[in-house]
Amino acid sequence: MVRSKILYGFILLFLYTNTYCRDVILEFKGACLLPTNSLFKECYKGSAIYGPELTVQLKNYRNWYAFASIDYFQKTGRCLRRCDSTKLQLLPLAVGIKYFFPVSDRVNLYAGLGFQPTYIRTKSSRACVVAKKSQWGFGGIGKVGAYIDITHNFLFDLFIDYSAIRTDNLYGPTVDSCRVTVSAALFGGGLGYRFN
Repeated sequence: MVRSKILYGFILLFLYTNTYCRDVILEFKGACLLPTNSLFKECYKGSAIYGPELTVQLKNYRNWYAFASIDYFQKTGRCLRRCDSTKLQLLPLAVGIKYFFPVSDRVNLYAGLGFQPTYIRTKSSRACVVAKKSQWGFGGIGKVGAYIDITHNFLFDLFIDYSAIRTDNLYGPTVDSCRVTVSAALFGGGLGYRFN
């Protein structure tokens, strides 16, 4: 239900921006998510995260762009300190600003910052105790990357992102509730299409 509403909103945003904005880039991205928080790394190691991103040139600013994205991450892990088996699903949403640094006719470097609310679902088990939990976490994302034109409309995106999300405990039913930062570096690439 949450996913379908988010996808519907993403499609409406794309249609609106494609009608009223000068430069619009729609891409599908994939990355290797490497946890930087020690407990997050212990439980889940690294895995793939993927999803679409929409980047839109702001009307009166040549090098400033807004972006919106939604990604999906799923991993089963085990917290060795607590003997809990946990399945984690993350649905990070991000909105923010990018600044483009043109290097040549075919390459634009960029840097960006954004706000990242994230829908988090966990299923944890220990012995006969099974707990399911859904919650929202809030944090931010930083981006650096390069758009490389393949043709006039198609492009590659090579990027490194850093994401930090603050949330309630997600490491098992036997642990007292506490605040946790889920932080990770993302190394990846995307294939995009430019509408202009």
